Amino acid sequence: MVFRLGLPVLILLIGTGWFAWSSYRRAAAAERALIDLTSENKALIQEVRALEKAVAAAEQGLRTLSSHPSVPRDVAVTADLTLADIRRLTERKELDT
Repeated sequence: MVFRLGLPVLILLIGTGWFAWSSYRRAAAAERALIDLTSENKALIQEVRALEKAVAAAEQGLRTLSSHPSVPRDVAVTADLTLADIRRLTERKELDT
């Protein structure tokens, strides 16, 4: 009788322990994945900020170039078109790469 009652209890305890251990391992793996994603996200945000600064500097440079009196008209028009392209790309978020 003791053996009959003890075996199911022992199996239940082993099953519960295995389930708890596997749950812990899955949670630890999920936590590591989240940490990796968070660090990748931070790196991407830094890259985006650097690109935004570069685009703003290029936009300012093109604006200055197109408004300078010594710049020929065709160069100024090209600079204005490029400035419009930069605005279109950044405002509509067409930067896929």
